[in-house]
Amino acid sequence: MRGLMRCVVAGLALTLMATPGLAGAQGVPVPEIAGPVVGPVTTPHSVMLNGKTVRYTATFTETVLKDAAGRPLATLSATAYVASPVVKTRPVLFVFNGGPGASSSPLHFGAFGPRSIVKGPDGKRAMADNPHSLLADADLVFIDPVGTGFSRVLPGGDGHPYWNADGDALAVLGLIRDWLRDQGRAGSPLYIAGESYGGFRLATMMKFAGDLPIGGLILISPALDFTATAEAPGNDLPYIFALPAMAVTAWKHGRAKIDAQTPDQVFQIAADYAEGPYALALLKGGRLPAAERDAVATRLADLIGLPAKTIADSGLRVGTQTFLETLLADQGLVVSRLDGRVTGPAPRDTPADRPAAAKDPALGLGSSNVITSAVATDYFKHELDVPVDRDYVSLTLDVNFGWDFRPAKRDDQFYLNAAPAIAPVMRTQPKTRLLLVGGYYDLAVPLLSARYAIERAGIPLDRVTVAAFDAGHSPFDGEAGQGRMQEMMHGFLVGR
Repeated sequence: MRGLMRCVVAGLALTLMATPGLAGAQGVPVPEIAGPVVGPVTTPHSVMLNGKTVRYTATFTETVLKDAAGRPLATLSATAYVASPVVKTRPVLFVFNGGPGASSSPLHFGAFGPRSIVKGPDGKRAMADNPHSLLADADLVFIDPVGTGFSRVLPGGDGHPYWNADGDALAVLGLIRDWLRDQGRAGSPLYIAGESYGGFRLATMMKFAGDLPIGGLILISPALDFTATAEAPGNDLPYIFALPAMAVTAWKHGRAKIDAQTPDQVFQIAADYAEGPYALALLKGGRLPAAERDAVATRLADLIGLPAKTIADSGLRVGTQTFLETLLADQGLVVSRLDGRVTGPAPRDTPADRPAAAKDPALGLGSSNVITSAVATDYFKHELDVPVDRDYVSLTLDVNFGWDFRPAKRDDQFYLNAAPAIAPVMRTQPKTRLLLVGGYYDLAVPLLSARYAIERAGIPLDRVTVAAFDAGHSPFDGEAGQGRMQEMMHGFLVGR
């Protein structure tokens, strides 16, 4: 962005949703945080977008969440950017990231917001105007779930009612309803964007949002069907879905034998094989003839760059972590789950009991379970005048490790797939559209898995747009990605 590198914090809070098993460990208790409830705090600003000055107000609000008896448990915070003068029929886009345990900072400060965290030539991170902000097309509201950003567990309170799929979704949906009501924006076209686990949150919200007139849903690298992505014995789907991302990654590092010149060509070749001959071979299980097994192993070796024997010995089912640790092992490198283009030495200063996916070289977590952002903290305190005496939490593993993925209803207790909840809303609201965005090199939430979930959820596919980026888990990463995302979102928001 104008020769500056976007701050790494915008890419940190996007992982840890890869499998529910990652949230199976017990983290240390999330601390209770005292202090007065903040906001609303409103300040005036301006930014140059598309050659025009856009004046806007920024409003930070912290909302208290209470139990059925009225006891304060936690807070949920949001930052709204509204163009001046207010136009009450202007689109409103509500935005959140995933984790669970991730703040909205990647999309807030790395993609859609009017200000971005960037890294200059001197290596220092700072705020700068974001020329790719969506504020030119819509008013924006960024939401930080309980335990992230400045949202917190109150003294004597409890975050656990909100650290599960339904409780989390209902809290965020409640904030959206309250904001639309309080701002008199019931007539505004409503759009909601969720990234990573935020995609699961968004889909879960649709179980309770059928009365809202929704213009569009934006799913960015969404985790939707956990059942189909869990690498468990007897579940072949994860290996099918990961194959195209593995192939593109292997091709990028010169380890694949594929006759293709571009990532999209590689992806399609591998996807055709994954959903065809490979899927059929896995379906045969122990009945697969040895000659056919060897032929599949040889073809997979060409696609993903691992030895055919290694693939055959794994029963033709190469786990993602095995692929990441094996592809460039001869160079002493581990490939990133978040972005297959990124490599690095295996982190050595991480806790021994931390899941392998949390040791991704792209994360840079080290031994800490919580990542805070000094630049974001300074922005809220000094640009938005938010009177807080604590740091902005970009990512917390403690919330992630304490997350309860179990469905609330017994009839779906063995099925963790939120995508079907979108279908009734889109069928009853014929103007609602859906945008699915993903990166070819995303091995945390492979694009093929998200596409599979959408295509089999009963969603009207004639109103679904799928956009694949030459990127990893953050499709908006880099100047080219940000520019394409802005252009695509402009068309989606204005209804083209």
